[in-house]
Amino acid sequence: MTTIVYVGEDRAMPVADPTMTILDVSIAHKIPHVRACGGHGRCTTCRVRICDGIQNVSARTPREVEVASALRWDGFTRLACQTSVSGDVSLERLIRTHSDVSCLQVEEASVAPSQERTLAILFSDIRDFTPLVEAHLAFDVVHILNRFFKAVGDAILINNGVIYQYVGDQIVGLFGVGGDPPEKSCLDTIRAGLGMLAALNDLNAELSDEFGTTLEIGVGAHFGPLIVGMMGHPDHRQFTVVGDAINIASRIQDANKTLGTRFLMSEVLFNQVPQAPVKVRKAQAVLKGRRGAFQLVEAIGFDAPDSVLLVQSTIGVLLQHQKRFTQDLYRRLFALAPAAEGLFRGDMDSQGQMLSHMMQFLVHAMSRPEIMALGLRDLGRRHDGYGVAAEYYPAFRQAFLESARGILDERYTAQVEKAWAETIDMIIESMRGPVAAWHSE
Repeated sequence: MTTIVYVGEDRAMPVADPTMTILDVSIAHKIPHVRACGGHGRCTTCRVRICDGIQNVSARTPREVEVASALRWDGFTRLACQTSVSGDVSLERLIRTHSDVSCLQVEEASVAPSQERTLAILFSDIRDFTPLVEAHLAFDVVHILNRFFKAVGDAILINNGVIYQYVGDQIVGLFGVGGDPPEKSCLDTIRAGLGMLAALNDLNAELSDEFGTTLEIGVGAHFGPLIVGMMGHPDHRQFTVVGDAINIASRIQDANKTLGTRFLMSEVLFNQVPQAPVKVRKAQAVLKGRRGAFQLVEAIGFDAPDSVLLVQSTIGVLLQHQKRFTQDLYRRLFALAPAAEGLFRGDMDSQGQMLSHMMQFLVHAMSRPEIMALGLRDLGRRHDGYGVAAEYYPAFRQAFLESARGILDERYTAQVEKAWAETIDMIIESMRGPVAAWHSE
């Protein structure tokens, strides 16, 4: 029987049906293969590199030819959803996490000639960093910085942004690199900035216990024209943005120090989102290198609880306790719907990992609703094929919320419960049809 070897993963999986794509094989064997569009050739996240057995892979489909040509792929880089095999193959999955997906925007921009683009820029900087360095051992500082960059960087990535660079204790994010309209890019930027502040609260609780210290940050955002492209030494070019807009964003971030604020944005950026449900205060400051007062807007928070931000800010806790969370969830599910247990004949640890993988897809796809809809429709069809009955969905909903309450503890507020309930309802509606058909309030 034909076998696919997953290089670096210690897995060799049989191909039961020659019509199966590589992605089908991964899914059949519970390998968490990233597929942002659900495996429809609408993205490149399922890409693999053929390490051995290239002669045994199918020819490119017309859709894959189009993608490979646009991104200048060599013959060994293939879309798993568009490729089948007729003999043994060894391959490497090139996108391992959903965080990698945001980086693909840079790849697509990198193959195009340098051009002017209007993007949103987000700067974040640690306050009083020098005393922090002086008070801790060097490698402890590195550890704290990496924890900080992970916490605030996630807020950029899950809101469709790109981490552009790190400069000392600063992190810079770009929004709109993938071509999103200004209103969406700017709303993503605002949500990312508020998400950074929420993530910092959680990080500070940990740092206080571990190192007796906490961090304070300033966040600044602007929207303006930039030159985008590959620049640098001919042998070492890299994705670069150049323009006054990035300098303005940096100086807006600095203005937090004089105004005593945490998150400032330019009026230009805020005006791109006329219906933004955000609590704000108008402000102004003189920015270095610019004449006169610059009009700013302080972002305080959302007018009403924002379901997306609440889910984004709590899913990390669930994933930190992935094994305990998923074990409790399935225990509750089987108690509520005993017949569902018969669908899970394999290793439940692997099933828990697959669920965590889908949760990561969810949180990264919430800022890409069109992609999420494709992925969830495909997931619904697969669940129909597995024999998942309609009555299992409300049982899963209840089990998920009860297990989340146990993990989140005091963080499981009524607002968080409502956000997760609405999110699960949306997921099931996308998979199964109108919520009214399976769940009554």
